[in-house]
Amino acid sequence: TGLVRREWHPLDHLPLSASYSNAVIATRSWPFDYFHINSIDQRPNGTTLISARNTWSLYELNSATGQVVATIGGKQSSVNILGAARTAYQHDAQVLPNGTISIFDNGAVPKVHPQSRGLIESVNGTARTATLLAQFEHPQPLSAGSQGNLQPLSNGDFFIGWGSQPYFSEFAATGQLLFDAHMHGSYQAYRAYRFPWTGAPASTPSLALNEKSSKLTAYASWNGDTRTAGWQLLAGANSARLHVVSTSSRAGFETALSVPAKSAYFAVRALDASGSVIGTSRAIHG
Repeated sequence: TGLVRREWHPLDHLPLSASYSNAVIATRSWPFDYFHINSIDQRPNGTTLISARNTWSLYELNSATGQVVATIGGKQSSVNILGAARTAYQHDAQVLPNGTISIFDNGAVPKVHPQSRGLIESVNGTARTATLLAQFEHPQPLSAGSQGNLQPLSNGDFFIGWGSQPYFSEFAATGQLLFDAHMHGSYQAYRAYRFPWTGAPASTPSLALNEKSSKLTAYASWNGDTRTAGWQLLAGANSARLHVVSTSSRAGFETALSVPAKSAYFAVRALDASGSVIGTSRAIHG
C-alpha cells in the first residue's frame, strides 16, 4: 500500500554528543551526519540490531517499542569492549545463527585502526562484555574509508567486500586467505557477496576451425556458460546430417578437439556433467 508500517529516529533515543562526526565543519554539500545508519538486522526474538557508522556503535533495539536495549561500542557503550573488539566507522553488523555478530570494521576515515578488517564478536548480555573471536585482515593492508561487508559462507569460510578499496576476498576460518580479486581500475562495491550461480546464455556455442601443417583442429567455446563439462565434435557431408567424430572434456574457456578427417561441415555440442546435450553450435564449412 505504500503506507509506513514502522519508523525509528535516532534523535528520539540518542544524543548528538554520541557522534564522532564534527558539526563545526559541516557544509550545505556535506551536512552534519551524526548517526549514519548502514545496516539493519531484524531478529526473530523481537529485537533489531543496527549499525551506526558515525557513533562507532551497534544498537540492539526492542523491535516493538524502538527502545535501545544495549549499546555496543562508541562513547556510551553499555557493554565493556574487551581487547581489540572496538570498532570505528563500521558497516554491516549481522547476528549469526550461533548468536555471535559479524562486522566489517572500517577503522577510517579519519584513520583509527591500522587497517580495515572483518570481525566476529561475542556479546555476553549477563557479563555485559563484547569479546573478539576472530578477525580477518588483508595481507596487503587495506584501509576502506567507507562501505564494506563480511559474509559467512556455508562451508565455514568468510567472504569480504572491502568497500571503497576495490577488492573482494575469501578467508578460511583460520584467517588464511583463500581467494583474492581486484576490480578493474578504481571501481568499488558497497558490498560484495558470493552465491551459487549458473551461467546459461541465450546464445549458442561457438566453433572455430584452424588448419596448421595440414592438420585441422576444432576449437569449441560458449561465452558465459558454466554448465558445460564436455564437447562433441560433429561432422558430415550435409549440414543437416552430422554425426559425432570426436569427444573431449571441457578444458577452460576454449577447448581444442582433434579432427580425424576433413569433412564438408562441422558443429559442436556442449554436454553437461551427466552427458546430456545442452547446446549445439551452428554448422560451418570445413
